[in-house]
Amino acid sequence: MGSVLGIILVFGVIVYYEAPGLIRRKLWRELAVFLVVVLAGLALSITRATGLLYTCWVDLVGPVGRYLSSLFGLRF
Repeated sequence: MGSVLGIILVFGVIVYYEAPGLIRRKLWRELAVFLVVVLAGLALSITRATGLLYTCWVDLVGPVGRYLSSLFGLRF
């Protein structure tokens, strides 16, 4: 439980540091992307810390990346 609170605290500090500047400059799209990335990282970190996720995050993101690259015609 302590590790989850620590993770939430760290992510909260990151948002507290970065978000006001984006809001002040009215960079709404960048703020939206930033929050999506932060929430994805927070979710993956919490599931990893609690033991719900035993696989590497690359195993989860890999198929999505392959699908997106096939949509754009990219080959790796």
